[in-house]
Amino acid sequence: MTMLLIILAVVQVALLFYAGQLALTAAQDAVRVGRLYEADPTLNAARDHATAFLDRAAGTALQNVIVTADVDAAGTVRVRVEGDALSLVPGVPLSVAREAVGGIERPAP
Repeated sequence: MTMLLIILAVVQVALLFYAGQLALTAAQDAVRVGRLYEADPTLNAARDHATAFLDRAAGTALQNVIVTADVDAAGTVRVRVEGDALSLVPGVPLSVAREAVGGIERPAP
């Protein structure tokens, strides 16, 4: 019985790590899209890019995904991806949140 619990714990940790990596990759890709020179200032393209990546890659590993993106006055793009990792124990939510930040590209003076 103890061995089974250890195996389930290891698999759960791996699923949590995988969901975190998916969220981080989606956030980083969205920042790349959002920081392009003369990109959409509302960052709709960045959010759409992150959502499309997760639709293709995440499957059921990351569910209830929320992607937020904003730009501050200094020209820094910040994308946050939140969601729930697949849980082996029913009724136990495992939240994952990752964030990526990058400056908007500007032409040299």
